[in-house]
Amino acid sequence: MGKTTIIFSVDIEAAGPIPGPSWMCSFGICRTDDVTIGLKKELKPLVIPGLSRPDSPEAMKVVAAGLPSVTWDSVLSPEENTATVRRHFEEHGEDPKETLLDLKRFIAEQVGENRAVIVGSPVTFDFMWLYWYWWHLLEEMPDFGFSGLDMRSYFMGMHGVGFLGTGKARYLKHYPNEFSHTHDPLDDAQQQGAIWRDMTAARKEQKADERKRLAAERERKNNEPKGGL
Repeated sequence: MGKTTIIFSVDIEAAGPIPGPSWMCSFGICRTDDVTIGLKKELKPLVIPGLSRPDSPEAMKVVAAGLPSVTWDSVLSPEENTATVRRHFEEHGEDPKETLLDLKRFIAEQVGENRAVIVGSPVTFDFMWLYWYWWHLLEEMPDFGFSGLDMRSYFMGMHGVGFLGTGKARYLKHYPNEFSHTHDPLDDAQQQGAIWRDMTAARKEQKADERKRLAAERERKNNEPKGGL
């Protein structure tokens, strides 16, 4: 039997716009065929002398929204709040390399001899962080390779809409599920994974209906009276 593809939904939270100067705060990953199978990790700040830059208050405010134990206090300055969020990860985060090794083990356990692929929305952001961290800390090609699936692009093709006709609210209008977008990376990965699961299932149903319609059309034509002399 040939290999099959195991698709994983991923979501990351970060202290800034790009890896290297900024650091990844946490990640969540789950299978899309069973979103209850997942992994979540919080990381200690990755400090690279000469490269690391101050944390972004705007980014850290988003990160704080996914941390039940941390409050973004409107009385405090953005810098003070940012320091509070960073302190949470300094105290509770795990060694970044160890979290990547845990991720590697998780993927291997789930995939076996099959192929791992990740999906994101947009995949470019979350993929960028995991790919960079994997190479930087483990110095090898990630187990999910160098490509991924983009939910926005798939939705555009399936629904015949343009780029501006996509987005989480539109996905959920067509494919609602029980998960919430909380900025906890596993919650967000599960919501995204359930959307992907339902959207691809709907596409399979569409294709099955198309095949039935074409078969019926062929049968109708075959049964039409043939002209002749």
